[in-house]
Amino acid sequence: MTQAEQALKEKIRSGNLEVVEIYRNQTGPTIEQAWMKMANIDVEPVDTVPLSSSDLAQITQLWLNRAQAGGIIEDDGTFLLTAVTTGSSGVGWVRVRLTPDTDMSRLTDDRGNIEFIARSSDGKSICGVTSEEYDYWVVLISNP
Repeated sequence: MTQAEQALKEKIRSGNLEVVEIYRNQTGPTIEQAWMKMANIDVEPVDTVPLSSSDLAQITQLWLNRAQAGGIIEDDGTFLLTAVTTGSSGVGWVRVRLTPDTDMSRLTDDRGNIEFIARSSDGKSICGVTSEEYDYWVVLISNP
C-alpha cells in the first residue's frame, strides 16, 4: 500500500466510514473529471451551510439526503468516494460503506475545510461538498 493510499484511507476512516476497497478509476468519471465538474462556474449548490456554522454535523444529513435521492448510495450502503489528501487523485476512487456513526464533516482538507466527492458505481451521478467563499456547498450532478 502506498503512502497516498494509506493517507486517504485514514482520512476516510476519520469520518467513520468503512473502507471496502480501492476502486481506482476503473470506469466512469475519474477523480479529476469529477472535481472539474464540481468546480465548474455554472454549478449551483442544492444546499448550503455557512462556513461559520457551529453545527457542521448537518452537512452529513444534507449530503446523505441528496446522495440517496441522486442514486449515489447502493442498497448495501456502499458508494465511491474521494477526499482531499496528498496524492488522493492518484489513488482514485475508494469504495466505502456508511456506518451508524458516519460523519462526513470530518473529511477535511489541510485548511480544515470540508471537501469530498462521492460517486455512484455506474458513474451517472456525483454528490459532494466543497467550500466556497462563505458557505459549504452540497452539489449534486447527474450525468457528469
